Amino acid sequence: MIGMKDGIVDIALLSNNGVHFNTNGEIKNLLPFKDDIPKKRLFYFLGLKTLPINSENRNVFIAGTHVYSTIDFNNDKEIGTLLIVLDANALMGSPHQAMRSGGSKIYMVDRKGTLFYSNDESARIGSAYKQIESSENDTEYFVQRGPIPDIEGEIIVKLPRSELLSGIEDIRKQAFLIFLTSLLLLTVPYLAVINNIVQPLKKLMQLMNEIKLGKLNNLKKRIRLQGYAEIIVMADDFNQMLDEIDDLTHRLLDSRTKLYESELVKKQSELAYLQSQINPHFLYNTLESIKGMAAEEGANNIFNMTKALALVFRYSIKGTDRVPLREELKIIESYIDIQKIRFGSRLGAEYRFPEEILDCKVPKMILQPIVENAIFHGIEPKVGEGLLRLEGYLSENVLHLSIKDNGVGIADQKLITLMKSDDTTAGIGLKNVNNRIKLTYGSEYGVRLNSEAGKGTEVVIMMPAGSESDV
Repeated sequence: MIGMKDGIVDIALLSNNGVHFNTNGEIKNLLPFKDDIPKKRLFYFLGLKTLPINSENRNVFIAGTHVYSTIDFNNDKEIGTLLIVLDANALMGSPHQAMRSGGSKIYMVDRKGTLFYSNDESARIGSAYKQIESSENDTEYFVQRGPIPDIEGEIIVKLPRSELLSGIEDIRKQAFLIFLTSLLLLTVPYLAVINNIVQPLKKLMQLMNEIKLGKLNNLKKRIRLQGYAEIIVMADDFNQMLDEIDDLTHRLLDSRTKLYESELVKKQSELAYLQSQINPHFLYNTLESIKGMAAEEGANNIFNMTKALALVFRYSIKGTDRVPLREELKIIESYIDIQKIRFGSRLGAEYRFPEEILDCKVPKMILQPIVENAIFHGIEPKVGEGLLRLEGYLSENVLHLSIKDNGVGIADQKLITLMKSDDTTAGIGLKNVNNRIKLTYGSEYGVRLNSEAGKGTEVVIMMPAGSESDV
């Protein structure tokens, strides 16, 4: 064993009948340690010792175990003790060769707190660690401690705070440069959006406001827009609508059926309003959130919010009308992430959807209007933290999707108003979802609303369960 392991400097067998044997050093130096070895232990490490080995004092560990008779083993007859002397430096390496990355210090102590290893040149091996600890200012270090089980000791690592925090300034400079570069890169699409979307939309809204005044001469005005193809198509469609309105208005005036004209415009306005409410309403609230956060936080969160917003819009305008529930939930998580940027720690969300329902097909954007109502009408007016709980389950082949908040709730009278099927002035998002469900699956499905003032609101969407393979 000594030939195979450089760290073993001596092996001793101490018999209870007075016969002793060792390979190196003075056997009398080891005899006092025999009684320090506990009974019935597989092995036991004594603390750091200093012994003369070959006329040289060396720091060692002594591992020992009692030897029992194999003949009279049942009576626990002890016949002697085995001691192995281990060089501390050979076990751990030279302290001066230990790596000191960034000025870190390593200390190892035995069960009595005696230092047996350190890369700190000022620390004296064999001294009490408490003396070293009392002489240093630990506020300058991050201190981590861990046990050394075999010797019941402890390892202490000290990391200088100055070294750990030295790179933060460089990181800040890099982040600032990245921010400036990103800002410059975003300028091009920003200008493109301004010139091709925002400005044409302002002209369109100006004409719409003039038409809203109700003057007949304004109905003869037409608009020509330059921008993306969608803007040009929208302008052409708007002009066609004005042509139709102008023609209809003249026919109604000629026939003096003003009442009929009023009812027709009302029905057309209700239909257009219902079809166009969700996405513009969502866009308005999200952009308001972006503007508010840009003013309050110096635009630090614009990137994340814009990324999530682009994902939601791309999802809402592309693909089929029915999608797997797992895709709908990804978009809802993105939308809630946008709102978390605005509300911060005031808004939390929980998702409880078993794996077996995630492939069920649902109408696209069926959850977003309900989540939006919960945030802006339930949680935003609430004082304190708000929580959204989204969950789904199957019951008799009917898929139930629940959106529950702990917001301000809805008063009884207002709840009755919202639940009236003939009331078109309240709950636009709720009624839109309810109408989509009923038109798609039938009148036996739809939306159920439960609420109590001050105790939150729960909206449950019910529809037949369909897998991703369903047409």
